[in-house]
This record gives sequence, structure tokens and C-alpha cells, in this order.
Amino acid sequence: MLTTDNQSKFQPSVVTDVNANVPVAPRTTKVISPDLAVLLNKSIIARPLMEVKVSDIHIKNTEYAYRWVNRDGMGGRFYMQRKSQGFTNATNDDVEVLGGDAVCKDGEIRAGDCVLMKIQADRYDAAIKWNMEKANRFANARGMQQTGASSDVFADDQPRRASVSEEPFNRSGKVQTYIPTNADALVNDSILSGRAEKTRATVDALRTAANEV
Repeated sequence: MLTTDNQSKFQPSVVTDVNANVPVAPRTTKVISPDLAVLLNKSIIARPLMEVKVSDIHIKNTEYAYRWVNRDGMGGRFYMQRKSQGFTNATNDDVEVLGGDAVCKDGEIRAGDCVLMKIQADRYDAAIKWNMEKANRFANARGMQQTGASSDVFADDQPRRASVSEEPFNRSGKVQTYIPTNADALVNDSILSGRAEKTRATVDALRTAANEV
């Protein structure tokens, strides 16, 4: 029951908004909570409060692609490998350090044992496309085998590479049902083994134990 005393305590926690899009009866004051007012306000865009990560940067020079490279790992092997591929060290002219562990020191942008490197965007995109095409080739590769080969060292027959997509290697349609030729023998062997009786006894014991609980 809303009395005068508790109404004064309840009133500051509500919002009276005549423009709120909430279903109410005609000529009724629309009273909603502050949280609901925010939720129903279409002018407010839901967006999380972002935190600065360990190595957050803002890219200023978009002509390059950037990546963090282990500077000291494997005795500097990873770093030298990237340099041989065309990567160079990024500078403050290329990116802006937002915070975290990323710092600019001695002409390098470091984050722990990693250094930020850059490469021309077109070269990097070409390498990424090459990797994707290579992956597609592996994914679409079909098995091959030699046909027509002879064990005779004096034979003139030339073996030919055949794909599994060729007949008679190609197996299309539904899989044929396996019907053993000695089905009766298999059934009789299962009956004579006594496994069915042991299974029934185990199940009965489990059911009895469950009923006693």
C-alpha cells in the first residue's frame, strides 16, 4: 500500500516521462524507473565501456599492415625472419600508443618481448591471398595412385596417375548394406557365448539396486 510516507521515499527513484514509449491507458501519467527510461530511449546507442588492452594502438598510417613480432624469441629468429620478409619497425609516425604495456623506446614500439612491425599493405594482402589459395588447394586435393604399373623390370608399360574421382575408384550413390554370408553362424555364436544372459543379469541387478534406494 502506497502511503504518504513511503511515497516520498519511492518518488525519487522513478522518472515521469510523457514521451516514453510504454503501453499505458489513455490520460495516464507514464511513471518509469531511471533504468527503464534509459532502456527505452532510442537515441541512446548501447556501447560497452572499453578498457585499454595490454598493447592497444591507434593506426595513423593505413598504407601499411601491422603485427606484433616476438623480438627476443628463439634468439631473435622470429624477428629476423620477419625482416627478411619485408617487415620493418613501426614508429610513432605510423601509430599512436594508447596505453597498456606498449611503449616507444629506441625507435621501436615494444610491448614486453614483442615489437610492432609493419609491411606494405599490398604485399601483406598478397601473402594472405597466397595462403588462402594454398589452403584451398590442399582442401580440394583428391587422392592419387599409380595404375598400370608392372613388377617386371623389363616391362615397357608406363604407370599412370589416377585420381580417386575416376572410375572404378569413384563410389557414388548410397552405401550398400552389409549382409554377412555367414549370418546364421554369427547369431548362433552370440547365443552360445552366453553374453546375452550375462547382460540381462547385470541389467536386472542394476534395476533391483535402484528400486531398493
